[in-house]
Amino acid sequence: MKSRIILGICIIFIISLLSVSAISAQPSSQIPSWIKTAVTFWVNDQISDQEFINAIQYFVENEIIQVPQNNDVVENLHILQVELNEKIRDSRILANNIQIQNELVKSNESFSKIENVEFLILQLDERWQDSDPNELDSIAYNLIHNELGEIIRQFIQEDINSESKFKYAEIFVTNAYGANVAQSGKTSDFRQDDEEWWQEAKKYGIFLSEGGFDESSGVYSSDIAIQVLDREGRFIGVLKAVINVESITS
Repeated sequence: MKSRIILGICIIFIISLLSVSAISAQPSSQIPSWIKTAVTFWVNDQISDQEFINAIQYFVENEIIQVPQNNDVVENLHILQVELNEKIRDSRILANNIQIQNELVKSNESFSKIENVEFLILQLDERWQDSDPNELDSIAYNLIHNELGEIIRQFIQEDINSESKFKYAEIFVTNAYGANVAQSGKTSDFRQDDEEWWQEAKKYGIFLSEGGFDESSGVYSSDIAIQVLDREGRFIGVLKAVINVESITS
């Protein structure tokens, strides 16, 4: 079932990168709802493999999906499916890193002592946009250039040096309150608990995006969010990994 879900996400994402037009004159950047519905039905085993293939063929033949000629999209789609599985595994390993877990526990203890923690997070989130990641001792600088940030960047560098086709573009970690604790680079926001991916990861353990443009990393991506638990199984935060998938159509 998990493999089918990942493949479904890959299919939706690749459609979003290809030139998509709809009879109802929807913008080319918007995936028609009936395409998403077909993928969802297939992922949930509500239609057979053959019925799903027939639906995709219909979309292509009627130019609802305009597939570029002479490209390696199908092969890249298979590679993406395999590498997403690998990166889910690797992201879990990173989330279980003892240093990351220890720092999240410390951060949560610190936040728990704040009388109005929600107000503090909102204040920090408002100041975040103007925080210069290159300015010594700024909010963004401290979250990037701390011990966990170095661990995360080393993790990303190892992936860059590997033979994987789809590389990590960004990784960051929040505490149980949704506040950033460490990151590879400056994120779009400081507060994350109001995001769907954060809420889904906390509730279900993992969240996989169907793909799109990631503002903070500046690339088209597929995102993985992993629930972080301490050694007693208590929720202590969320790790988000942004995967650059722009090479899927090249």
